[in-house]
Amino acid sequence: MNKHSVPRCDDLPDRTPTGALVENVDLVIVRFGDAVSAFYGRCLHRGVMLSDGLNGHNLICGVHNWGYRVDTGISAYVNDEKLPKFNAWIEGGDVLVDTDEIKQWKQENPQPYDRKGYLGQYADLMVPTKNPARLHHHALGRVIIRLLGPSEKLTNRQLN
Repeated sequence: MNKHSVPRCDDLPDRTPTGALVENVDLVIVRFGDAVSAFYGRCLHRGVMLSDGLNGHNLICGVHNWGYRVDTGISAYVNDEKLPKFNAWIEGGDVLVDTDEIKQWKQENPQPYDRKGYLGQYADLMVPTKNPARLHHHALGRVIIRLLGPSEKLTNRQLN
């Protein structure tokens, strides 16, 4: 076991997801009072950072609103699907994870994100032609850009 400190317990708001990068693997850390959980930090479908979204008791994918229980990592929609969970604990106020466990997981699940490349950790690695709904979103996006221009910043109010 090789201990690695992620944000200190006092720095983690209760029941609020916080991102951490350990061994080039994105994690999402959640504190529940005196306990902590550490999950793989990306949506299993779209690769979106899950530390960016919370809705009630679910970590939410910002691309397609898929949810994972914030306490167990189990999908809110398909109970057989769950985020990989890593050992995490509090010691002397530090939240610790085991880098050996994370390294082992990473060997079995190589991470494709080029953090120095275009879009870096936010790159959408899903090939558009493999998902019909995704093709529709791309087409809709092209129409919006044609109508409003590529530099226009859209808000929900403009789209409704």
